[in-house]
Amino acid sequence: MLATVLSTGEVSDAAEERLYMERLACAVVPQRGLTMADYIQMAQLADRQGYESLWVGEANGLEIFTFLGAILSHTTRLKVAPGIASIYTRTPALMALSAASLHFIAPQRTLLGLGVSTRIIVEDWHGLEWDHPLERVAEYVQMLRQCLRGERLGHQGRYYRSQNFRLGVAAPGDVPLYLAAVNTKMLRLAGAIADGVLLTWVPLEAVPQVVAEVRAGARAAGRQPDEVDIALYLRTCVTDDRAAAIEWLRRDITGYTVADVYSRVFRRFGFAAEVDAMHQAWRQGERQTAQQQISDRMVEALGVIGTAEVCREQIRQFAAAGIDLPIVMPFAPEPATAYLLRTVAAVHGTVAAPRVRGID
Repeated sequence: MLATVLSTGEVSDAAEERLYMERLACAVVPQRGLTMADYIQMAQLADRQGYESLWVGEANGLEIFTFLGAILSHTTRLKVAPGIASIYTRTPALMALSAASLHFIAPQRTLLGLGVSTRIIVEDWHGLEWDHPLERVAEYVQMLRQCLRGERLGHQGRYYRSQNFRLGVAAPGDVPLYLAAVNTKMLRLAGAIADGVLLTWVPLEAVPQVVAEVRAGARAAGRQPDEVDIALYLRTCVTDDRAAAIEWLRRDITGYTVADVYSRVFRRFGFAAEVDAMHQAWRQGERQTAQQQISDRMVEALGVIGTAEVCREQIRQFAAAGIDLPIVMPFAPEPATAYLLRTVAAVHGTVAAPRVRGID
């Protein structure tokens, strides 16, 4: 039975019981074991709690825009965003059609998170060439903005070509574009051409350095540095079982470390020993040993784990370090909706996490 958040039947709206941060977003990751009703319940809770937007990733789970359309149809205020949609698997025209579809369902409630994904996803899974990511992004964003404004395309570029495409419905206009970035060049490009940058796996100590790269890109392009909204995914688990949460996140980090792009960024953030040891064990086929090479220090730096009060304070620290929009990505050692709901409710809502049927 679907878990139900309880307090007095609804989460209280009393101002004195709230500890809202200035801005906060939420994210969900489509996975086995959860139904569409579960995700709708999480989105509706986020809508009531005051999160400003809901971000959804795409890999090998659900097609992202279909999913977001369903979320829009069951919420009233919450903005939605793909986080991210790959520029390799969708042409600029198709991306514009997808954005226009969401705008048609719920006007002015769409953001777009774009990125280059990874070589594994693009080449191994989709059979496409993962080449020249920086140049592709710059050309793609230019074309996409034209489409979203309702202009007719006449583009013969190096990577993309489109002749006479124009949206046949009301154009959504200037939809905010967030560019996913992990390396220095992409961070600077995001600062130069995007409305926002979407970060992931950045430890607190590295936030000022990463923010500085984005701001530098904006200045070099003649923009005001603070024009660019800086968002960061924060894997978050409100729990009393810290050890179990750390083990879950250790597995997640291991999966990302396999990809070269994340290995490089983890090394840059001071986790070279963990990355090298993990890869050595992985190459030898020792998956469990590889996972254990991800140290507690690395897990605790990259995740937000603890009581509601501890998690809220950690997220505030990220905001104070320069993150404009922390994005809470709830996770739980137990694959149950109730645990995810507890994190969504506790981080941005009542002072004490509301009781959730099945875990309290």
